[in-house]
Amino acid sequence: MAVPGEAGSLRIEMPPPAPMKAEPGPRVLLISHQFPPTGGGGVQRICKMARYLPGYGWIPHVLTVQSESRPSVVDDKLLNQLPGVTHIHRAPESALRRIFRGARAAARDTGGGGRHGPSLPRRIARAALGRVRDHLLVPDEQIIWRRNAVRKALQVVQEYSIEALFSSHGPATNHLVAMQVAEQTGLPWVADFRDPWVKNLHFDALPPHRQQSERRMERRVVKRADAVTTVTRAFACSFRRRYSRERLPSVFLIYNGFDPADYCGAGAGEDDKKLTCVYAGALYPKRSPASILRAARQLIDRGEIDPGRLRLVFAGIFDYPGKSENRNLVRKLELDDVVRTVGHLPHAEAISLMRAADALLMVGDAHPRAGDYIPGKVYEYLALGKPVVGTLQQGEARDLLYRYSTALLACPNDGKKMTSHLRTLYHDWLHGTGIFEEKQRRPAVPRRYHRDYQAAQLAGIVNHLLGK
Repeated sequence: MAVPGEAGSLRIEMPPPAPMKAEPGPRVLLISHQFPPTGGGGVQRICKMARYLPGYGWIPHVLTVQSESRPSVVDDKLLNQLPGVTHIHRAPESALRRIFRGARAAARDTGGGGRHGPSLPRRIARAALGRVRDHLLVPDEQIIWRRNAVRKALQVVQEYSIEALFSSHGPATNHLVAMQVAEQTGLPWVADFRDPWVKNLHFDALPPHRQQSERRMERRVVKRADAVTTVTRAFACSFRRRYSRERLPSVFLIYNGFDPADYCGAGAGEDDKKLTCVYAGALYPKRSPASILRAARQLIDRGEIDPGRLRLVFAGIFDYPGKSENRNLVRKLELDDVVRTVGHLPHAEAISLMRAADALLMVGDAHPRAGDYIPGKVYEYLALGKPVVGTLQQGEARDLLYRYSTALLACPNDGKKMTSHLRTLYHDWLHGTGIFEEKQRRPAVPRRYHRDYQAAQLAGIVNHLLGK
């Protein structure tokens, strides 16, 4: 179903409808395995859709998982942001999921391997689990939840007279649940890709047989959905290129963004005698702070930075369980007194930590296609209005930061430029000049990057599909 006047375009932004009075309206089922009390960046988009859809005439029902274990990342305060009309339905995990989780925990290297690495039994167990995951848990581990989720979704559709479906990737299982429900009910379905599926940065590392299987799955999802939404121009263009010879539903661009309501108030105070730079998020080998850490070491050794006046704070995942690359690098560079890790924080606390910082760190992915992405924290940085320093590939994210903030950005492997940027940041902070001058002026961040606007866009798309 095409949008009048924009059929066939590579980039479509649905203008939102006008806000409506708070009164009962049609119901939409939002399908997302990740939802509070689980925290992390992946839950923000679906949470904010649920928060603001009622203002545009739609009553949100959320289908998510009923987990018997405590999430590894918890942020149950996000539930307090949801309006009273929101209904949350939880489908239980299967017994297989519990068994697999227990086996994975037992196989994880938590000791006993010594300096030679994991013990032989653990290596065998991890290899066996890897084969199970690659052959049976496709496209992801959440596939075990699919049967219970579909059963619960069909029950909710019937009991509450649901009129539309919305599922958000990832995990990709969310789309498979929604597709089965759409096929059995005939309800209009919007498939949202906040991350690519087969064109994501990690897909090429999968075994060939699994890549082939997941390509077929994505094709089925895209061809069956009544509309596709995604979060960057590059992603929208990719869908058009790959499916140009097939039936493709309208592709709508609904950016990620930030909720201005989350950024009111003061941050927790930091030591004003130290240049405090904060990063809140997950790190992994291709999203590494190495060039930032090495730049700090180099400038300290040259006497251009006083180590007693620099603090680099990392909140979130500094090293994944069983890994220690970043911690080892901190020790090797003798930056233990400069680097502070605080672990995962609830979203509100992470915002408070960033608001109190002097500058915000950007740690971008080194993958050549990373420029197609806009990391969620880019929007947080726009909301906070702090100077930004770090690494990022050329692309939409860089363009946003340069346009609406004060940013010093280097490509992930450009250590020379990273060193120059950190030197500039420290010098300007020390003297209150340059990027720390009070009269820095930037254009206002457009409302299209606000969460309520994005919920309004989704409401407009669903209205269009239903002919309202």
